[in-house]
Amino acid sequence: GELEQLATIALTQPHAAHAAFTHGMTSKWTYLTRTMPGIGPNLLPLEVVIRTKLTPALTGRPPPNDTERDLLALPARLGGIALVNPTQASDTEFLSSTRITEALKEAIIQQEFQYTGEVVTHQLTAKTDVHKLRQEQARQTSEHLKVHLPHSLKRSMDFAQEKGASSWLTALPIEEFGFALHKGAFHDALALRYNWLPLHTPSTCGCGAKFSVEHALSCPKGGFPSIRHNEIRDLTANLLTEVCSDVCIEPDLQPITGEVLTGATSNAQDGARLDIAANGFWGGRFERTFFDVRVFNPHAPSNRQSSLPACYRKHESLKKRAYEQRVREVEHSSFTPLVLSATGGLANEATTFYKRLASCLATKWDYSYSSTMSWLRCRLTFSLL
Repeated sequence: GELEQLATIALTQPHAAHAAFTHGMTSKWTYLTRTMPGIGPNLLPLEVVIRTKLTPALTGRPPPNDTERDLLALPARLGGIALVNPTQASDTEFLSSTRITEALKEAIIQQEFQYTGEVVTHQLTAKTDVHKLRQEQARQTSEHLKVHLPHSLKRSMDFAQEKGASSWLTALPIEEFGFALHKGAFHDALALRYNWLPLHTPSTCGCGAKFSVEHALSCPKGGFPSIRHNEIRDLTANLLTEVCSDVCIEPDLQPITGEVLTGATSNAQDGARLDIAANGFWGGRFERTFFDVRVFNPHAPSNRQSSLPACYRKHESLKKRAYEQRVREVEHSSFTPLVLSATGGLANEATTFYKRLASCLATKWDYSYSSTMSWLRCRLTFSLL
């Protein structure tokens, strides 16, 4: 009954319903699966409601087939949305619970009245082993699914498995922090995650071309690449003001007056600008660094035939060839390209930059590095959305 009520709520508030399911709804039947062996078949009514009512309400699509259902049951970090299948998880949960409580059970049978260190150590070791086993089972399920998925969905699954790409899905939908998505936005976010066609899309783009998700992510007229780029630029510049001095957006580069740029694709034009400049990020207090943001669409024809690491290297190289020599020899500064994929991943230099930024922010705000980095990744993914 509670699950059916949640499915009804998901029709209007899918983001909140998903958070309620993943953060609390499963606890009741998890208790049953951990204490009662072989209860999986009795949980079939729950699975029927999840597949036929909750999942369509969350995704805005018809009930999933078996392969899609297994994909959606995976953890978010492996490309799913954590819609656990209670009938499949029951046996694993019972065996895990039995293993963790084995030493405590023996202590009770032997009527030992002290909770000894040996029992505690056994439980901690068992919990660690169970956690690793679950991770390995989820990874094997993920690899098995990739064999049966269409190529486009398999590639989307690879994008969703990038570090931090699923932060928007696992964050609590708190509107005060800008982490809450309304119904249409949540449906569209899932459509972008799995390369589905969003609901209520036009047949043609504003530029006159045939509409598709791939086209919308790249079209400068009917799509949103400039808004997406500017969101990342403004967020990054705003956070840099917390830890750096003389931060500015779109600084003009000095004109070239006699310097020779050897790169064939170096930008030597007067009036050239980069996205952000700041003092004191990589080096001394007055050492200036220029940053340039690029958000690329991994589904675009120019990127579709390359692996994701190759796409990152290509776009970083393009930025460096265009600006690095000029920044180094004319501005006497350093240059860092900030390359992100539209699906939420970061290139190598961008990863290093945002880790350094999170470390500086954590020190200033007196927060832990892990929580600050998690918050920063979440802000980036919502900016990309």
